[in-house]
Amino acid sequence: MLSEPPKAFVAVASKTTRSDALRGRIRLLAFGVCALWVLAVGAVAAVDSNALWTIVHGPCTFNETHFNSPAPCARINLKNGEADGWAVLKDIVGRTQFLLIPTRRLSGMEDPLLGGGELPNYWIPAWATRKLVADNAKKELARDDIAMAINGAGARSQDQLHIHVDCVRSDVRDELRKRAPEIGSDWADFRMFGQNYRARRMKGEEPQPDPFRLLAEDPRSLPLRDNSLAVIGASFADGAPGFIAIAQQAPGGATHLEDLQDHFCKVAAQ
Repeated sequence: MLSEPPKAFVAVASKTTRSDALRGRIRLLAFGVCALWVLAVGAVAAVDSNALWTIVHGPCTFNETHFNSPAPCARINLKNGEADGWAVLKDIVGRTQFLLIPTRRLSGMEDPLLGGGELPNYWIPAWATRKLVADNAKKELARDDIAMAINGAGARSQDQLHIHVDCVRSDVRDELRKRAPEIGSDWADFRMFGQNYRARRMKGEEPQPDPFRLLAEDPRSLPLRDNSLAVIGASFADGAPGFIAIAQQAPGGATHLEDLQDHFCKVAAQ
């Protein structure tokens, strides 16, 4: 027969169990409040240009720091501090769209730090977010099924830098597959579907060098605030993996390359 545990042990175990249960209830309550708060923030995002910053700098950072959970974000990385961190948040539009958002305060394409080499390459974790897109699409997606995009300064609703990660439009994917040989390793004019763009190819498994820096190195891109930028996965004819970067410029940044994405993710059905 097993002997009974010492009363002191029982007391400590009971106290620990109650403490764990209390922490669990607090965590659930916090997540529930966050979920309700995110819904409320999402409802006013059209008029509150700081909604994304409020979510990421508030509950996502707080919950990761105190509860080791990024909720309501899907992911968060604070290993090198908030100045070099980033978060991934499910967008309220579409079932597969996610946003990569720095945990540092950065306004957008017009931010003076963009393209200068001081910031992390946010496009690398944005590209890794394609796995979440595929999970929500319930299908493995090819490189060229995924597009990342940031809109121009005059064509966005939020004043915190964010990269949209989602499925590419199927007609864009097919056009880029067909015309990839036209796109070289330097920025050049590229016309597609009646729109004027500039495009260049990038080789590698990940989007590097930083596409923001590549854009800033092109004199025709200045000022950066006037540009929208998309980076779309590609597999080139020689078998090398890479990306096609597409930029569009308009006065005041009234350009919206998120339009190259499909928030219904029709490519998942093909």
